[in-house]
Amino acid sequence: MKIINLGILAHVDAGKTTLTESLLYTSGAIAELGSVDEGTTRTDTMNLERQRGITIQTAVTSFQWEDVKVNIIDTPGHMDFLAEVYRSLSVLDGAVLLVSAKDGIQAQTRILFHALQIMKIPTIFFINKIDQEGIDLPMVYREMKAKLSSEIIVKQKVGQHPHINVTDNDDMEQWDAVIMGNDELLEKYMSGKPFKMSELEQEENRRFQNGTLFPVYHGSAKNNLGIRQLIEVIASKFYSSTPEGQSELCGQVFKIEYSEKRRRFVYVRIYSGTLHLRDVIRISEKEKIKITEMCVPTNGELYSSDTACSGDIVILPNDVLQLNSILGNEILLPQRKFIENPLPMLQTTIAVKKSEQREILAWGTYRNFRWRPSFKILCGYYNA
Repeated sequence: MKIINLGILAHVDAGKTTLTESLLYTSGAIAELGSVDEGTTRTDTMNLERQRGITIQTAVTSFQWEDVKVNIIDTPGHMDFLAEVYRSLSVLDGAVLLVSAKDGIQAQTRILFHALQIMKIPTIFFINKIDQEGIDLPMVYREMKAKLSSEIIVKQKVGQHPHINVTDNDDMEQWDAVIMGNDELLEKYMSGKPFKMSELEQEENRRFQNGTLFPVYHGSAKNNLGIRQLIEVIASKFYSSTPEGQSELCGQVFKIEYSEKRRRFVYVRIYSGTLHLRDVIRISEKEKIKITEMCVPTNGELYSSDTACSGDIVILPNDVLQLNSILGNEILLPQRKFIENPLPMLQTTIAVKKSEQREILAWGTYRNFRWRPSFKILCGYYNA
């Protein structure tokens, strides 16, 4: 089975978590759509996320489409949580970058797109909320070309009658970006020679995989419009970055999480080999860990498992592994450029009203901030 680790990225309020819900629902992973407003989505699990209707921490869920498993990494949209997004990029095989048809390109959109380009992650644009009144899609395309990249290829037409609909774009003009980026195709075009569609599609796919050409799709996540087409594109266009023919284990920690009962969980992307329950894994010259429990995301839920195969994401209860810790052979880790985490720019003081609250504050601070590179913590006592 092909496994794809897909990032869903967007500026705030572009409909990112709603798109995740719609992907799960349309694929059959869940029986009922969750709502951001009602706090019933699968990926916003923190109380604060549900109260505010925003995503604060990266969440992982999954669906299956035919013989393809897609792990969705739902990332925060607020600038304040940019470091959380950057940490997730290293495990992605591809990304869907949302653009609101109503709001257009925002500052956060440009920052996210720049990061995806640096890491050469294949990226699809999904223009969301096309069913809202007053939208101007040609203007959105112009803005995308001016502020993001001129190398976009609009793959669909949006019709308005008798109702809003999305169909394949069969205009030859859509291939301009493909032709202009290839000398051989450009020479054919200039000499008036006919093209084979397979030539154009092959070049489109090559540049898409290299992260230099960006297909554009449309829909409404809230009303489930264009979602099936998007799923089919995700399943066919993206490929796993897992090396073929490798049986030796290699995995890396990309996220740490604490439960309400103070259990510590680490999220690991498996790049090669297979992780088994009760395996003893060396993590340094002097240290080993034993796998006593593990879960994998499957169809919108986390399920206990005896194995985690190459390309998948596994969640382990563990107090030793740190962010970026490597399980297995480090040499097999894919070579990618990394984005530096933004430095802390604001400072605040947190104090307790009663001395007996110090332990609770210390634990909460440790749990939420100690492993986050964008935070620095200084502890001390003062006399009121």
